[in-house]
Amino acid sequence: MSEIDWQSLWPMLVFAVTLLVMFWFIVIRPVRGQQRRHQETIANLSEGDKIVTAGGIYGKIVTVRGSEIDIEVAAGCVITFDRRAARRVLD
Repeated sequence: MSEIDWQSLWPMLVFAVTLLVMFWFIVIRPVRGQQRRHQETIANLSEGDKIVTAGGIYGKIVTVRGSEIDIEVAAGCVITFDRRAARRVLD
């Protein structure tokens, strides 16, 4: 068996570690931040909030029940959604 020449492998290992660190900061870290913000958004939903759903439907929350929310999209028209469908709360 031949012996491993660590001096020739060193630059390749540094390159691989550098790529992993860059991948972490460019891809994984921002996605985790978005997931955390979305979890906070859906946890803090309350009646009267104006929201946009994942499907692009604008409405006002009428009722919050566990994992479901009722959204009034027009006068007298209430639709039930899964709480996770709320994408953002409008000001």
